[in-house]
Amino acid sequence: MQLSQDAITQAAMNILRQYGLADVSMRRLATSLGVAPGALYWHIESKQELISNMAAEIVRPVLEHGAPGDPAELSALLRRSLLSVRDGAEVAVAAIGQPGTALRGKLVDAFAAAVAGWVGGTRRASASEQLAAANGLLHLTLGAASVEQSGAQLAAATGSETAAELSPVEAEAQHRTAVQLLLRGLGAVGEGV
Repeated sequence: MQLSQDAITQAAMNILRQYGLADVSMRRLATSLGVAPGALYWHIESKQELISNMAAEIVRPVLEHGAPGDPAELSALLRRSLLSVRDGAEVAVAAIGQPGTALRGKLVDAFAAAVAGWVGGTRRASASEQLAAANGLLHLTLGAASVEQSGAQLAAATGSETAAELSPVEAEAQHRTAVQLLLRGLGAVGEGV
């Protein structure tokens, strides 16, 4: 196999899907690719870069065709993308938490554009209020997905149906309601309430 950044990222995603983030090590990755661990560093600078690449792969459906213009739809799509991969929310939070990561900028820009489009000419929320709402939606979505994913993993690990606080349907409905409340609040701010 020809090593490339994409091949390494895909191999890491396979390990993530099968075993979880705790088992995505450079050594295990190298073994799965049949190379020495040092060979990876010709293509991936660090484990942090690998995590950023994995997160970009996880959220690719959100950004690849242009993010939805509706902030609620964008938030729902990001949530689904994060939950579609084992530890996906944890990977995304770890990547976005890295200073200067390009992925954070892309997601903030997507949410900011969606909020600006939603606000449109009918509401008068300031640019800083719109940016705060965009960041709030992003953080709400990341946090909700992280908590939901962790609860589901705890339930699976302990064999307990009660470990997850909400069913997936309830969690999705609650997330949708929280997004609508945030957007309604932005609308109220724009109306001078």
